[in-house]
Amino acid sequence: RYLIQMIKWMLLIYLGVTIPCSYAAGVSQGSQTDFSSGDTSWAADVLHQLSPRVNEMGTRVLNSRVEPLVQGALAALNLGRKAFKFTRINLGEIQPKITNIRTHGAIRNMERIILDFDVVYDGNADIQVAILGAASGLRNVKIAGRARLVLSPTMNELPLVGGVQFFFLTKPEIDFDFDGLAKIADLPAIKKKIKEDLLKDLNEQAVYPNRITIPLSFTANPQLIWQPQISGILGVKLKSVQGLPRRGGMRKLLGQDKPDVYGIASVGAQEWRTPVVKNSQQATWNDWYEFPLEVVDGHLLEINMYDDDTSSSDEFLGYAAIDVHSAMQTVHFLAKKGPKQQTRNPQMLQSNQPLLSRSTKANLEMVAGRKTKYKNITGTVDVEMAWMPLVKTPGPPTGKLFPSTTAAVLNVFLYSANNLVKFSDKSAFPSGHLPSPQAIITVANYTKETQISKNTQQASFNHGEIFMLQSNWKAQTLVIDVQDTEKGKPFGKVQIPLSSLEGKDKVQDLIGLNPGQPSITLTLSASIRFPFANRN
Repeated sequence: RYLIQMIKWMLLIYLGVTIPCSYAAGVSQGSQTDFSSGDTSWAADVLHQLSPRVNEMGTRVLNSRVEPLVQGALAALNLGRKAFKFTRINLGEIQPKITNIRTHGAIRNMERIILDFDVVYDGNADIQVAILGAASGLRNVKIAGRARLVLSPTMNELPLVGGVQFFFLTKPEIDFDFDGLAKIADLPAIKKKIKEDLLKDLNEQAVYPNRITIPLSFTANPQLIWQPQISGILGVKLKSVQGLPRRGGMRKLLGQDKPDVYGIASVGAQEWRTPVVKNSQQATWNDWYEFPLEVVDGHLLEINMYDDDTSSSDEFLGYAAIDVHSAMQTVHFLAKKGPKQQTRNPQMLQSNQPLLSRSTKANLEMVAGRKTKYKNITGTVDVEMAWMPLVKTPGPPTGKLFPSTTAAVLNVFLYSANNLVKFSDKSAFPSGHLPSPQAIITVANYTKETQISKNTQQASFNHGEIFMLQSNWKAQTLVIDVQDTEKGKPFGKVQIPLSSLEGKDKVQDLIGLNPGQPSITLTLSASIRFPFANRN
């Protein structure tokens, strides 16, 4: 969560300082530096002056958020709830580095600006902790990943964009070491559990499709500020791996020197795992996996190979990343050198154009910090990809470009519940009571809940959901219940047959929650789209 708070701070600096100055007359007033010359020392001056405040914020967040998270991780290993505590926090003076910035070109019918960049924090923090009763320190703290800023929607009035979304495009790398007596914490089980819980928390907050959103305007459409705008489904098949390394020692004598191999294919926080193939240097699979995406450009398909180990944590067998847009292999961004990139594929994948299938082979590489007992990482993976953009009308099931289980994609956004003055049974509130409304969204086998709006008769939800539906979608009904969480009583419900949405989007519609109380309403948008299918 500290990283998330730091990211919010960096976003505000980026928007409040960097972007305006890039359009200024050429001189930065704070440091009197000519911006057009490429000198960015003015930004360093701003960050330096803000550092004490960031340090204070970071100390508060580490104590209130990270410490309980690590305590929970250690408690799961039966080491006690009080096995970890921060005793001194100094975040140092080294700021996160933002490099390899790339701005996407304008996308038709998408009112947004997209920037991708690498962010690396490798600071000189002085953090002292007590772990398992021993005094120690945290050193070599590193957090790094490929990230994206989305400025959406663009506007013709200040502040020119309605909001800012931030997320990592790939799962970030997190690493740290303990020194002093608490080097015991470098024992694999303890350090692994701490890193797993930290990464899980970060993935759920700020790795695609999850995101941090900062609204900047009250007049922009909240759906374009808060909700991902899915444009299609990427299909991935990890066809095979070959040339994996062997282990030596006793395993070789017992004929068990080959790995029990499996792969994890991921795009952001979305991941799928293949079945395990026992004692083999090569394996083949036939399953297709689905990844909904907003835009294709900039996303990486990451393949991580592992040796399944029932007696200890699984051994890392190699990593490969493939640029979804170009179908080229790209080395891990932390690597100084890596496997040679393949020849550029002239068939660039576009978000609005279907692609039947294309295959890419990629060499496996080592990633610093990954646990493995294999001395040399070797091997090649063969991956097949297909892309189905979303369209307004369904095609024949036999025309799908890969064996997808998704027949329809439902997009729902709840803006607000309005005039909540009585319950659905027409009973009035107790004297002085203000409700705390929440909406529950149900469709097919999904149930999702909005956040609770505390003490209000005008509940602002600004909550979006995207549902991947199967072939029986026409028989399904979208049901939205709104209730008072304080009293456990309903205000009413909205029911929308999905078949009624085909070709008829609901856009900020005002719908009655209770027929007996026409002023009690729900404001929502809902639409349904379909994966492209050939009609031949």
